[in-house]
Amino acid sequence: MGDRVSVSITIGGHLPAKLVDDFVSVLQVERLSTEWGGELFDHNQFPKDEPLRLFAQEVLNGEVVDVEDFCCANDLPYIRWSGASASFGAEVVVWTGQGERHSFTADDNQNVVLGADEARELGSYEAILEHFRNGAYEPPAFLVVS
Repeated sequence: MGDRVSVSITIGGHLPAKLVDDFVSVLQVERLSTEWGGELFDHNQFPKDEPLRLFAQEVLNGEVVDVEDFCCANDLPYIRWSGASASFGAEVVVWTGQGERHSFTADDNQNVVLGADEARELGSYEAILEHFRNGAYEPPAFLVVS
């Protein structure tokens, strides 16, 4: 039995209208909503001119794998934060719409943090700054397109 923690995910990009029902279903399975403790996300809650911000509590192992996989398969960049438990630390995962997903150590306030060992591995002040820039990624606006 895994630990359950809070999760937030911010999604951007262009979702084809023909995939809206599938996308909403994936979000509902993960019990995501547009506010902490809110009602399940539905078709009427897509944002206008901003990324889609979603939240859930008591998420098994802090993972919303099906949501992240859907985003990657459909070119929807995202940033996801998961809180810490007794078994694992908080993390931020970023996917910018290309390449690999990148994981960052985080705190319970959704900030990317850096330990001394990680800082030494990065090797320079410029690399450390880049690390924090990458971990603070903000997806583009979310749009449903025909």
